[in-house]
Amino acid sequence: MPTRDDWQFLLAGEGARRWLALGPHAAVGLRQGAVRHRLRVRLAPLTVQEDARATLKQWQVWHDAGLAVAGYLGYDFGAALEGLLPQKNHTPWPDADLCAFAPADLEPVALPSLRALPAWPLPDDLLQQGPWFQRAVGDALDAIRAGEIYQVNLSVAATLPFTRKPPLASVLAGIQAVQPVPYALVWQGEQGVLASGSMEQFLRVQGARVSSRPIKGTAPRQAGQAADRDAALLLAETVKERAENTMIVDMVRNDLQRASAWQSIRVAALCEPTPYTTLWHLESEVHGTLRQPRDREALLQATMPPASVTGCPKIQATHVIGRLEGRWRGPYCGALGLDLPDVGLDLSVGIRQVWLDGAQATLQVGAGIVAQSDAEREWQELCVKAQGALRLLATLDGAR
Repeated sequence: MPTRDDWQFLLAGEGARRWLALGPHAAVGLRQGAVRHRLRVRLAPLTVQEDARATLKQWQVWHDAGLAVAGYLGYDFGAALEGLLPQKNHTPWPDADLCAFAPADLEPVALPSLRALPAWPLPDDLLQQGPWFQRAVGDALDAIRAGEIYQVNLSVAATLPFTRKPPLASVLAGIQAVQPVPYALVWQGEQGVLASGSMEQFLRVQGARVSSRPIKGTAPRQAGQAADRDAALLLAETVKERAENTMIVDMVRNDLQRASAWQSIRVAALCEPTPYTTLWHLESEVHGTLRQPRDREALLQATMPPASVTGCPKIQATHVIGRLEGRWRGPYCGALGLDLPDVGLDLSVGIRQVWLDGAQATLQVGAGIVAQSDAEREWQELCVKAQGALRLLATLDGAR
């Protein structure tokens, strides 16, 4: 199997809410030679806000020139817009990695047919962090009881050996074989390949309409139709899960209102159980009408980082995340996708990610913590979420 790729990125999606760019095609991509401009940003602690805002201005310049933009803005990039960053353990990935290209250079891609394999066991590096995670949950609950925050998202990053260098098309096919999702994307970076199998729509802009579909609440699928239906109903009725989802919806409403016309924000769906291959999620939908539909800079300034992966209230939750995690998240929990001038902006939340650098794989998973959270149950939910990444790695390793 070849190890060299000519692609800068590939994306594919399943279902009615998949990427806007796909049209009738199952997958599309951009060859590296079609990239007109490239911008990689590594934030400096003393100039974080200036660096982040300059990046958004460059995106706006490309957009105004009629170019398409693709790539990611990392979680830490979003925090930097508010002047917030942890001071240690920076990831090797840029905090933002964007490219500009002519929209006509997107082309259909044929994906190989891969059979999903069972997940690898949970890696030692993840299991060893169980005690730390449960202590962090306890600290987060203390912050909630003290009135500092109401909800916060905590994450764990883990590495395991992985020396395969599969082509981007195989990585994308593997994501969709393991768990078909609306927003699958693989991105070729200087450090390796970023693979994101996200279910969550962060921002979609078509004309003046902006929408977001936050996800909070998780339950495993069950064998048998009746048991599976009962699991979905139980998830939808669980006070803790509904509270978590509703708080995030309120934050999304607030973020979108900052860039939208007065009284245009509406909640179109609230706490709807949505099935995926291995999981049920509670999803909601918020939409509004933008005051300036072509102003990407103002919209991203108002909404980054995504509310569903920070906490409530957002700024203070971001402080708590930095204090408890003590590391930068990189692309994880950021915004990934593309902006096509005549089609619209389409960004996913950077969850269900794996980073492949030729020597190891890094996966990162998280859980939302509210007053009703139990540290052991949150740890078990986090381990369930890790199964997708571990199935992807097993599938890619078996695709000889």
